[in-house]
Amino acid sequence: MIGVAVNPNELGTVREFFELFKTPWETAVAGRFYPVVVSTVGQPAGIETALLIAYGSTESEIDRAALVKVKNAPGIQKADWAGASFPLYRGAAGFDHSGPSTLRSERRALDYRAVVQGRNCWRVGYDLFEEVRYLLTEGQPASYALTPTLDLHIALLRDLLTQSGVSFLEVAPHPPGYQFICCLTHDIDFFGIRRHLFDRTLAGFVVRASLGTLADLIRRRRPLAEALRNWAALLRLPLVFLRILPDLWRPIDDYERIDGRRPSTFFVIPFRGRAGVAPDGGVDPKRAVKYQASEIAGQLQAAADRGRELAVHGIDAWRDEKAGRAEMAEVAPLGGQTKAGVRMHWLYFASDSPGRLEAAGFDYDSTCGYNDAIGYRAGTSQVFRLPGSERLMELPIAIMDTALFYPRRLNLAHDEALEQCRIIVAHARRTGGTVVLSWHDRSLAPERLWGRAYDGLLDELDDCRPWFTTAADAVEWFRWRRSVTFTREPDGAVTTRAGTLRPGLPGASIAIHRHASGVLDELALGSSDVVRVNV
Repeated sequence: MIGVAVNPNELGTVREFFELFKTPWETAVAGRFYPVVVSTVGQPAGIETALLIAYGSTESEIDRAALVKVKNAPGIQKADWAGASFPLYRGAAGFDHSGPSTLRSERRALDYRAVVQGRNCWRVGYDLFEEVRYLLTEGQPASYALTPTLDLHIALLRDLLTQSGVSFLEVAPHPPGYQFICCLTHDIDFFGIRRHLFDRTLAGFVVRASLGTLADLIRRRRPLAEALRNWAALLRLPLVFLRILPDLWRPIDDYERIDGRRPSTFFVIPFRGRAGVAPDGGVDPKRAVKYQASEIAGQLQAAADRGRELAVHGIDAWRDEKAGRAEMAEVAPLGGQTKAGVRMHWLYFASDSPGRLEAAGFDYDSTCGYNDAIGYRAGTSQVFRLPGSERLMELPIAIMDTALFYPRRLNLAHDEALEQCRIIVAHARRTGGTVVLSWHDRSLAPERLWGRAYDGLLDELDDCRPWFTTAADAVEWFRWRRSVTFTREPDGAVTTRAGTLRPGLPGASIAIHRHASGVLDELALGSSDVVRVNV
């Protein structure tokens, strides 16, 4: 059991951190012995421990007692640890210390070990829970998108425990038998090219399918076979509008064909012609969509009957509780649901959005991601609780097609895009969590033809054998993992209790780090299980 000594205003962030690093902990109690105490308040009075891990970006009494000089570095600092680099957004403390260090910034150590007042101390020069709070509320800039910063904070603390010989257990962030969880999600912004006669969408399609495709072919960014498909689609266009040939944009059919037996989630627009209000208060007419869920109800209901999830592609839900309830009422019943998840159109969001979405009754949100990058907006691949809400969970987007391929975004070629995606998949294989793909409605069809990249990415994911599931089921699994509680018994053992797991969902694994023997054990954890562990 880890004891935690922090300021009262940090406790909310501490609780969320230890839902992600799911290991036994409690607020440190005076007079009780702990194998290890994690502190942000220096030497906590009256707390007995074999090891104190003291985080902080300013000089403390520990530094003065250890005769270690501290140099404060405000602003973003780069920390290097075990071959990985990650940013520290709230500043850091560098130490003039001649001993070994685990964490460094340029030429200065960001940690040291010392015996202070008879207690083994491991001093770490940044504010752990302030960094976590920043990641979960502000999020990372796109320049650090591919760095799983919060996951690395967890991994670093795990490494400090391991190096110190502390035995502990944790509930792994992936089901047993799977390396990670994968969700195939599809934002449906367009449904049928016939809805766009004589508008800017059709004009853009014609230009990109003709001259744009020729330019891509010349620059070797598109193979000849794809160019021929685009030009053939352009020639067929009059017959499509005359309803002699089928529509070019049939996203439900296209994705059910390529996703196959893998479950998937469709985020559907509730209302046609509503642009909604932007975060700056303006209204951009381009945001309005030319279809709504009720107009394609039959196709959506058929998809739901085949096991696909229907969720809301929200317009104003992010800023207005009443609008959120109305948007959910248009989509949820089509899937036979009383509630649904939401992802905001154009990823609009604000600091008070979690509370508004929760009040509207949404089951989860999946807006946390980038329009212009792929990676880890909140620094983690795990599902987390959104600050400002009591229960609303966030399923973060990892990979979005438009971010990869749009000319004014990353503008990557096929092979370059797969290379960036492999970085995210490799991290998931090491640490668990989720890989959430957002592939849009038109992306498999002419003129985009991004299906080759999607198919290649699916092949690579298949090789990793993840748990493919819907967004709702991924969130439900993490919600169940959060229900796991730990009780320290008088003899030092830990009793682990799990909540009731919905039928059909997999259980979890308890990893037991026994450092006295150097053995890592695993135990299965299922619905309503009670497991006693001696660590």
